[in-house]
Amino acid sequence: MFGLSRRALMGALVLGTLGLAQPALADDGHPYFGPEALDLTVLLVPPPAKDSDVAKAELAEVKALQASVSDARKQQAVADAEEGFQPFVATTSLAAIDSARLPLTVALVQRVLDTEDAVTGPAKKFFDRPRPPLVDETIKPLAKMSKSGAYPSGHTTNGTAIAIVLSEMVPEKRAELMQRAADYAESRLIVGVHYRSDLGAGFASGALVAKELEENAAFQKDLEAAKAELRAALGLS
Repeated sequence: MFGLSRRALMGALVLGTLGLAQPALADDGHPYFGPEALDLTVLLVPPPAKDSDVAKAELAEVKALQASVSDARKQQAVADAEEGFQPFVATTSLAAIDSARLPLTVALVQRVLDTEDAVTGPAKKFFDRPRPPLVDETIKPLAKMSKSGAYPSGHTTNGTAIAIVLSEMVPEKRAELMQRAADYAESRLIVGVHYRSDLGAGFASGALVAKELEENAAFQKDLEAAKAELRAALGLS
């Protein structure tokens, strides 16, 4: 059983997702748990009020970022709208591995994504924060904008949880994976669909998801198989 280290948990919080011969993951394609196990509506503080100075400053930050970042960074931000193992590791050294060699790892990450969606969905509905382009029409989304609320950021939540899980599988790559989670989250500001505080709530939510996974027996079973697969693909013992 992996133990989510204090370093990994705090790192995320400071920053503020088969063939018959292969072992099958339990209930592949389904969340490990839902809001009954992790209720973000009671764990997260509410977002800044719509007309508050903080909210106005966050809108100004989104506009400033869109005006100042390079075209290359915008392109990366647009690419980061995609979710899953391959999109997340795309800018890391893990991208060199053909994901076809990692069916268990890819499936594990997908179930983490399913879990994120299950726990952030009710929170997004509860907090019902309108996304930046719906508040300021001068902000143009550079990627498809979800109809769900902005708070907390789902991409930031799953990116943080995925980074923590992968870091437990290959701690040798913890630094680059946690940096990737930060960059993945920043992309949501650059494409204009989130505020800074959405990201902060996402970092916290991702760490909470990872902590809850630590206690989940089905996840632990899947983790051990995926960990062995990933480390073998990387040539690590």
